[in-house]
Amino acid sequence: MLRLPFQARTVLRSSAPLPRRALSTSLPRRSSSSDESDLTHPALLKDPPASNPSAETDPWSLTPPPMPTPPPLDPSIHTMDDLIRSPHPEGRDHEETETLRKRLVYESRKRGILEMDLILSTFAKERLPEMGDRELREYDRFLTLPDWTIFYYVTGKAEAPEPWKSSKVLRELLDHSANRGKTVRRMPDLETKQ
Repeated sequence: MLRLPFQARTVLRSSAPLPRRALSTSLPRRSSSSDESDLTHPALLKDPPASNPSAETDPWSLTPPPMPTPPPLDPSIHTMDDLIRSPHPEGRDHEETETLRKRLVYESRKRGILEMDLILSTFAKERLPEMGDRELREYDRFLTLPDWTIFYYVTGKAEAPEPWKSSKVLRELLDHSANRGKTVRRMPDLETKQ
């Protein structure tokens, strides 16, 4: 049943004929289109066709943010050996190799950017078990860089400065990131003790 406002009901109950104007202000008007009317709920009306957003106006574009400036290195550091001999920024200079390996597995999984989690965790699953102490320490120093810096270096979107440019670990990461075999990657399962 159509509910009309109180004034419209009193006007319709009177015996005198209504002027056309009274009906047009009190009753909902019909739409000009034959299939839709003013009585149709707005949620049921057809939406006008939407134009496709362009790359300039799309707020959800997939362009990564600009690379932040990497933290400055000590000017006396020119090679990877110099970097490894310098004090660790987090004070982990004398960590045992197996403890270091386990920590790097965890740090490779928990980055902050999903892409880095996938690349680094699959790299750690494949390569960390066979890495020696020096390569582990090199990888450890690499993970002290900011996440977006690591992303740009590992994907080859930015050229890494020295001492990273000559790093064996970074070359392996670049190769791993290229995924030339086109394998589908997922987060590796954690190994549990039985």
